[in-house]
Amino acid sequence: MARKQSLHPRRIDHHHKHLSNVLLNDKQPPPDHSISRRLWSNCLDLANLALESDFIQGIKHGTLNPNHYGQYTVQDVAYCYHGMKDYQKLEQRAIELNQMDLSKFAKARLESYQNYYESEASQWHIKNPDALDLSKAAAWYIQVEENAVSEKYHPIYGIIAMIPCNQLWPWLANELKLYKNDSGVYSFWIDENSSFDGSYRLDNFVDSWFAANPDEYSEADANYIFRCSMIGEVNLFRSACGQSLIPVPDHAT
Repeated sequence: MARKQSLHPRRIDHHHKHLSNVLLNDKQPPPDHSISRRLWSNCLDLANLALESDFIQGIKHGTLNPNHYGQYTVQDVAYCYHGMKDYQKLEQRAIELNQMDLSKFAKARLESYQNYYESEASQWHIKNPDALDLSKAAAWYIQVEENAVSEKYHPIYGIIAMIPCNQLWPWLANELKLYKNDSGVYSFWIDENSSFDGSYRLDNFVDSWFAANPDEYSEADANYIFRCSMIGEVNLFRSACGQSLIPVPDHAT
């Protein structure tokens, strides 16, 4: 039976009706000196930890236990369920600040999460995600995103929090491309996640926003939020196969 295709929340739909009037740099990577590139470069150590995880290596060699893949997917569904609430809050906060481009981004992101959640929850027979027993990694990552969209930060930092998953997955998929024939049943993961288009557009939006609003940029806050999201991604991969988690900050604050 063919695998059901769905728009993963990591692939924000940049042709979404709410983004029709938002200027987006089409498929061009941001320059090396840009804020988004610096944030990514500062976390290459975490990207490599994700690549070395048993989960990603299992995809690479086609040896990933299907139970581990299933466990990861269930946790990811729960993460996206909470993400819907976060981006609904982000959308409202952006509207209150008259940041209409930000609100449109959040709206499109919210609907991507909702579409993915409804598709996967149905496929995995999840009726009540609140009843799921969250792993320590998933619970911490959910807290990270709740913190990023809180009133402690300008809403743009909630957008920064979504860059790591948009950037990390295609980076991983491209690292695995040479091994696609070895990945067997998991070759779909490489195919579905190999495009950088969404991450580049998101990067360029954030860079353009800070260029227009330089006083809002805090390098410390941006690096902290970005790195926390990257840690969340790495630990979700590691927890799926029972690996020990890498250290996290004491509080997502």
